[in-house]
Amino acid sequence: MRCHPRLIAVLAGGALVAFAAGATSASGAVRIGNWGTITADMAGPTLVWSDTQVAKTRTFTYWRTDAARARVSGTRIRGVTGPVAVRTSAGPITGAAIRATGVARGFVLTASGAQFAGPVTWCCSTGGTEVVLSSDGDGAAPHPYGAGLDGARVRWIAAAPGGAGGAVLGSADPVESAERVTVAEIPGRPGPRLASVGRGIAAWADVGGTTVRWGTPSDGGVDGIREAAQGGRVLEVRAVPGFIVSVVRRGGYRVTRTDAASGAVKVLWRGSVRPQVGAGGRAVVIGAGRAVLTSRGGRARKVTDARGPIAAIATNGTRVAVFERVSRTAKVKGRTKTVRTTEVRIAGRVR
Repeated sequence: MRCHPRLIAVLAGGALVAFAAGATSASGAVRIGNWGTITADMAGPTLVWSDTQVAKTRTFTYWRTDAARARVSGTRIRGVTGPVAVRTSAGPITGAAIRATGVARGFVLTASGAQFAGPVTWCCSTGGTEVVLSSDGDGAAPHPYGAGLDGARVRWIAAAPGGAGGAVLGSADPVESAERVTVAEIPGRPGPRLASVGRGIAAWADVGGTTVRWGTPSDGGVDGIREAAQGGRVLEVRAVPGFIVSVVRRGGYRVTRTDAASGAVKVLWRGSVRPQVGAGGRAVVIGAGRAVLTSRGGRARKVTDARGPIAAIATNGTRVAVFERVSRTAKVKGRTKTVRTTEVRIAGRVR
């Protein structure tokens, strides 16, 4: 496995990157775990997700993020595998995020915590090998907040090294030269869920801020940076080619769409519960409680209801994948217990 040299610092800090056991697929919904923290994305027929949970043994507690991918065919999810896992005893993983790269079977994963800077991992080569592009377990190391693929380069937005404030854009080529890593300063102080990178676009917001910045990423930084007010405190940012989706808090919650070319900001949805969002193609999908809504640029419209609270949602521009919290009663060692699971299914098409 080719890795960034600072992987050894992750090992020293208690985090480990390794292969995980594959999941199994079934028709309809696919069960992926209990009620962990889920992030998800889609690119073409590829659906990827990360599942972050606490794990306990008889002697110690650790935290884990498992990344998985699958193929979407119509309304079926096939070929589920779990090729990458992050394990740490350094503390809770609070900054996990996953982005589909647009390359067949590819994705980029980040997994950090308040006490450690987790790795930026690309998966996978044709031989099934993941590549760690940035990694350091030191508490003063730059924490990655969002990553994605821009052409042949994986790019990520992270805190500036040393804990002095500010931010950087890191870049690396996972296939040709994992060692050719560049780091360039960018303005702002982003945090978990407040940075995102897509093809030809990088976007981020400051912790506690009310505006979103975006521009064109390169090895030298981000060019043509622009900024737009979102009408409230920004809680989440997701960038795709052409636009940025933000979750905003102002009294209640709202989802905005900022056009990258014009800077125009539209409110797609308002509500009283914090929504889950996804974006792909020209579409935005929203999960609010159990309601599934879609938008192609105008007001979001409800298309269906999930069977339980929505933990994450994703789209490739046409299909909608919904990750639902489901509770069932089951016999466990002769006793009836409530079993909590998270399931993913294709809920239909974007309207």
